[in-house]
Amino acid sequence: MAYQVLARKWRPKQFEEVVGQSHVTRTLQNAIKQEKLAHAYLFTGTRGVGKTSIARLFAKAIRCENRKPDFNPCLVCASCRDVDAGNSMDYIEIDGASNNSVDDVRALIENVNYLPTRGKYKIYVVDEVHMLSVSAFNALLKTLEEPPAHALFILATTDPQKLLGTVISRTQRYDFKNVPVDVLKDHVLKIAEAEGIKFSTPKIAEKLAKLGKGSVRDTLSIFDQVLGLSGTQNINEDSLTGALGLAGTSAMKELLTSILTGQPKTSSKIFNQLIEENIDLKKLCDQILDGFYKVINSIDDQKSLVAQNIIAEKALEGISIAELFWIYESLIKDFQWALTSMSPEKVVLIQLQKVCLRRSILKGEDLKVEEIKQAGKSEAGDAPIFKVEAPKKLAKTWDDFLDYLRASSPATAANLAHGNLTEDFDINIVPLTINIGFPEDAEVFKDFLDEKEIYARLKNHLADFFEVNIEKIEFKAQLLSDKERKDTNFKTKVEIGDEDRRNKEEEKKQKILNDPFVKEAEKIFNSKIDKIILND
Repeated sequence: MAYQVLARKWRPKQFEEVVGQSHVTRTLQNAIKQEKLAHAYLFTGTRGVGKTSIARLFAKAIRCENRKPDFNPCLVCASCRDVDAGNSMDYIEIDGASNNSVDDVRALIENVNYLPTRGKYKIYVVDEVHMLSVSAFNALLKTLEEPPAHALFILATTDPQKLLGTVISRTQRYDFKNVPVDVLKDHVLKIAEAEGIKFSTPKIAEKLAKLGKGSVRDTLSIFDQVLGLSGTQNINEDSLTGALGLAGTSAMKELLTSILTGQPKTSSKIFNQLIEENIDLKKLCDQILDGFYKVINSIDDQKSLVAQNIIAEKALEGISIAELFWIYESLIKDFQWALTSMSPEKVVLIQLQKVCLRRSILKGEDLKVEEIKQAGKSEAGDAPIFKVEAPKKLAKTWDDFLDYLRASSPATAANLAHGNLTEDFDINIVPLTINIGFPEDAEVFKDFLDEKEIYARLKNHLADFFEVNIEKIEFKAQLLSDKERKDTNFKTKVEIGDEDRRNKEEEKKQKILNDPFVKEAEKIFNSKIDKIILND
């Protein structure tokens, strides 16, 4: 007997076998039970979630001559067998993509008027119905509104937005959901057990489910593909990655870690190795983005990220959530245009180097080639290679320290910016005493700095920058009432920055308003400019 692909072999034959669409199957079974069948149904949802399978199952249940007590089809009567064999004159499936002309629909309408050869109903399933032409839809409308009593329509589509409102209003609509990963995983494990297939780790079933992206059919097609490469009933990590053109777990761990710790040479080496192994570039980009999504999503559970071999231990040291967001946003934008460029592999490689050098680039440093070469000597998992040194010859003010801190610990710098000094300090006076105030509504930022680990790290940064023994530094943070703020004219760094920005914008607007060309234009049109929008 010829091999039957898993998606066909495991197509549901009973309502209970449908995966992830119980809200639809339960309603359809109740309709049969109560004998409240609509004359037209609309099944919508992404590909491979069961629209056509449920349409066939529903049709068989409606026309079954020996229907079961739970309103499932018996599968053995003549009506059920004819539907399965595809030779029933009373169950007609039409592909809307290839039968989309008005003549095709008129032929269907003429057929509708004939009574069923067996049973009470004649059922028409139109797949990808949105592909019908406008004229074909118009021809179908009258029949959908007032079909013969024996006719029942099931329309299926992946794109309901393209349907005419007049069509949707004449149908009973059911929205199919994307199947959750855990449900798909259980389905894969169930099939594997029944087929005698063994996974080296349950994680493989989970990866298959994730790659299916909510589609049962896509998941099982990928499963088939992996089985084909494996050549046996035993599937391991290599079988999965080799069949699908994916990078292995260890390679991805090293690549993500090298990006996080700022190692352009290491990331370039891993990337080039993966390309030489014929790893699909688009899939690799997807894996990188997926990896950073997992890192961001599990930032509060870094031990789990290490345990799952997503990143190396200490890979996130000194990295803030804001920095992770920047990396993710930068990569997702860059990958989008890189994959359509003339040299996508080269462009992606440069983009990876760019995010590795992000701190120097964002700080505006002119990084020399020699520094990059030296940086590349670090191994994956080391501390970040671009350690920002405190300036040695500049006047060391609080603003200088914040600039320094933005490069080495952006999260701490961002929190400090929501406060400000309550009094000046002199770096020549020991102990070096720094008092920071925060508005009462910014207590969350003060609490962040009061955390034991953050506080200790901040004192280390202060000691390094101001070149003072850490034991000779006193740092205090306090909340200021509205009255205290008003009496001392206290403003946070954020408020000062916003005020400066508004002043600069106002200066630009006034400059535009006073421009001689603008003044002349106002005279010509006898009008005044009432609004200026600045695009920086």
